[in-house]
Amino acid sequence: MAEHRAEVATQAQYPWRAVVRTIVQVGIPAFLAFAGLLPEVVQTIVEQFGEHLPEGFRLWMFAVAAGVTAVAGAITRVMALPKVIDFARKYLPWLSPDKA
Repeated sequence: MAEHRAEVATQAQYPWRAVVRTIVQVGIPAFLAFAGLLPEVVQTIVEQFGEHLPEGFRLWMFAVAAGVTAVAGAITRVMALPKVIDFARKYLPWLSPDKA
């Protein structure tokens, strides 16, 4: 079994790497869903009733995707703070970044 050492987690050493990974992991599906797929689905449903989507609907969905991605990135950045990692190690070991 691997020996556990209380070292600085890589998230704390390189917090922006964790943020970029999260932005990519959340951003790709968020933009595909909110800016790509959802407007098409809603348009199809609306057309069944003889209406059309408002002009800026796709732009609003793009903004929602950007907001979801930004919030996920911000949460990841906070989770990468050394004090948050130490708190997780002490009180939430299942959430600790070095939990294997």
